[in-house]
Amino acid sequence: MTTPIRIGIIGFDHWYAGIPFARKVAAEPTVSLHALVDRDPARVAHVAELTGCARTSTDPAFVLDDPDVDAIACFTSVDQSPELCVAAARAGKHIVSVKPLAMTLPEADRVVEAVEAAGVVFVPSESRHTSPLARRLSELVGSGRLGELRAGTFAMDSGLPTAWPGSTAGPGWWADPARTAGGGWIDHAVYQLDRMQALFGSPVAEVRGTVANIAHPDLPVEDYGHAVFTLDSGAVVTVEDTWIAPAGASSTRAHLVGSRGAVFHDTATGTFGFAEQGGEWTFAKLPADTFDTLEVLLAAVRDGVPPQSTVRTARATLATCLDFYEAARHGR
Repeated sequence: MTTPIRIGIIGFDHWYAGIPFARKVAAEPTVSLHALVDRDPARVAHVAELTGCARTSTDPAFVLDDPDVDAIACFTSVDQSPELCVAAARAGKHIVSVKPLAMTLPEADRVVEAVEAAGVVFVPSESRHTSPLARRLSELVGSGRLGELRAGTFAMDSGLPTAWPGSTAGPGWWADPARTAGGGWIDHAVYQLDRMQALFGSPVAEVRGTVANIAHPDLPVEDYGHAVFTLDSGAVVTVEDTWIAPAGASSTRAHLVGSRGAVFHDTATGTFGFAEQGGEWTFAKLPADTFDTLEVLLAAVRDGVPPQSTVRTARATLATCLDFYEAARHGR
């Protein structure tokens, strides 16, 4: 019998990803949810009750120094993540990282250096390459049915995040400039930039864009961001992400246009559309875009299947995000 991979989770600031990941690990018989850590004992107790994990602590060293832990998943706020990932890599532990992996490029470079020196697996949580939707898009692009990609649009509108499930205390760290690299734009743009790079396969040549506070003028980070990327290939890709949607009106959309066809999807209608040159639009049910970080980690550690997105991919995504913010600040 294969020995279960023992996973320790550090931090639940990013609870949207951290709690589902913990529950998924707890339900997967081929892995072991070895320990849970959060600086807030009430939060770690809540997740322990959801998952049945008996080993808990408020100290990250509880898992970082534990030789029985094979991998850590870090879902702290972004400012805390680089130091924890570096420590995990130096301890020889594989890593699932919060998104983005750092607030600055020097911090990201420290993570890259530590991960590559240790030879551990690093899975960025902004990557989704094996979900049904990701596979469908990849198949259409890889088969040539879209031809040469010429343009793309990625967009998500949501409301403000909440600091904890059921909380009415506001967005917490999500809107604290000392703890995150940006607001409503980077919150979801990291997912779309990872997918843009996977599908278009061309470096960014130029970025322009704008940020604003439309629905929340007193928020210390933006609630609206709109970026226009020109790629080396000549393709132009728009990435718009916001926290301005009213309750119940969140949606995610994408539209890719190629020389031979086009594809779009929309969570508001649950549709997936495809059209080839000379044909008409056909519509189907939207494939699920489920998070696959656990599956990618297991495939890499057990079967030697390299993750499609690596620590260097995550570093490049952060660099693109920071370039956008710089362009927006200076109007270029």
